[in-house]
Amino acid sequence: MSDGEELDVVVVGAGCAGLACAYELASNGLTVAVCERGDVAGAKNLTGGRLYLEPLKDLCGDLLEGAPFERTVVSESIVLTHGDASTSIRLDHGVGEDRPHSVTVLRGKFDQFLADRAGEKEAFVMGEQRVDELIREDGKVAGVMVGGEEVRAKVVVAADGALSFLAVEAGLRKSREPRCFGVGVKELIKLDASVIEERFNVAPGQGAARMYLGDVTDGLPGGGFLYTNRDSISIGVVVQMDELEQRGEEDTFNDLINRFKERPDVAPLIQGYETVEYGAHLIPEGGFDAIPELGIPGLFLVGDAAGLVLNTGNLLRGMDLAMASGVIAARSIIEFREGDPGCPECLQHYKNSLTNSFVIEEMRAHRKAPKILSNERIYKVYPPAVVDMLRSLFEVDEKGEGVPVKRAVKEMRRTVGTWAAMRDIMRILKL
Repeated sequence: MSDGEELDVVVVGAGCAGLACAYELASNGLTVAVCERGDVAGAKNLTGGRLYLEPLKDLCGDLLEGAPFERTVVSESIVLTHGDASTSIRLDHGVGEDRPHSVTVLRGKFDQFLADRAGEKEAFVMGEQRVDELIREDGKVAGVMVGGEEVRAKVVVAADGALSFLAVEAGLRKSREPRCFGVGVKELIKLDASVIEERFNVAPGQGAARMYLGDVTDGLPGGGFLYTNRDSISIGVVVQMDELEQRGEEDTFNDLINRFKERPDVAPLIQGYETVEYGAHLIPEGGFDAIPELGIPGLFLVGDAAGLVLNTGNLLRGMDLAMASGVIAARSIIEFREGDPGCPECLQHYKNSLTNSFVIEEMRAHRKAPKILSNERIYKVYPPAVVDMLRSLFEVDEKGEGVPVKRAVKEMRRTVGTWAAMRDIMRILKL
C-alpha cells in the first residue's frame, strides 16, 4: 500500500460499525483495509452488552449467521432503587433461541467474529495500525497516514469511536462537550452457566437484562445495568459526564459500582463471582441534536464517531445503530463505485440514506430524551416515592392495621408534587 496503490476504502476502527461496513464493501468486490489501533479487533472494547437483532435483519442478516451470541434475552426488568429496598417492573416472554429478538454479546469475541467474516470476503483487517492523520488532496480526503506511511483510498470511513479524532481533525466536531457524553464503568464477572440459570430463573441459552434507576448513581443522572452472558455477567454503572465532573470526586466510580454490587437485590445474584475484566469508557449520549456533520467529501462518519447511540431510559442502543450505519455507508460507496465515491454526491447519498433509515428516525423520535433524562427528579424523587408507597401497602403495623391504597397514593402524590409529576409524565410520554 506504500507503493502508490490506491484502495477503494480505508476503514479506521475495527468495532461493530467499521467491520459491518468492511464486510459489505468486500462482499461487493471493493478493496478494503481496516486499521485497528488495538492488537486485534475488539481489543479496545470492554465486556459486552445487548444487541437488538430485528432492525438488522435486512442489513446484516448474512453477516450475523453463526455469530457467537451469549444468551437470548427472555427476562427484562426495570428496577427502582431506594436504600436497601427496590421495586421491579419485569417482563418474561417466550422468545426462543430460534427467533431471538435481542441477545447479549461479549465485544471481544463478537468483534473478532466480525473481523473474521470480513476477512473471509478478503477485507484486510490489520491490528496495531494507528492512524495519525488524514491525507487531503483537491478538496477531499484521499487516505490516511499510518505510522508515517501513506495509505491512499478513494474513501475513508471513520469508525474510531466516541472521541473520533478524525471527526475533530476534519472539523466535523468542533468540541467534545461533556454534556454530550456518558461515562460507563463496566465489570465482567465470571459465574458458572448453571448458577446464572438458577439465579435468574432462565433455561440454558436464555438470559436476563436489568436496568436500575435511583440511588444506584448517588443522585447523578444515569443508571445501573446487568446482562447475563453464557458463563459471566456484565455489570456496571453509567452517569452523565458533565455531572460527574461537577461532583469532582476521583473515587466516585469505584464507590458506585462497589455499592451497586453490594445491594441486597444484586449481591445474591453475583455471589461467588470472579472479576475478569474492569474498565471505563465514554458513550455518546447527546442524542439527535448532538449528531455532527456526517462527513466531508472522501470521509464518512459511522457508529459512535457519528454520535449514533440512543438512550431512552428503558433502552440503551448502540451496536445495532452502529452496524446499520456502517452498512448504509458501504452501500452508498458501492452505488458510486463506477465513478468517484469520494465526491460530494456520494456523501449526500449516505446522509439521505441514513436519514431515511431507522437509525435517524429513532434518534429524531427520541430527540428530547437527553434533556428529560437530565431531570434529577427521575433519580432522586420518583424511585423513593414509589418504593415507599409499595412498602407501606405491604406492611402491617403493631395494631394489626395496614395502609389503605387511597392513603398510600395520597402520600406519594404529596411527596412527588402533583403538578411537577404531571409535567414530567407528559414529557416522558412525548418521547
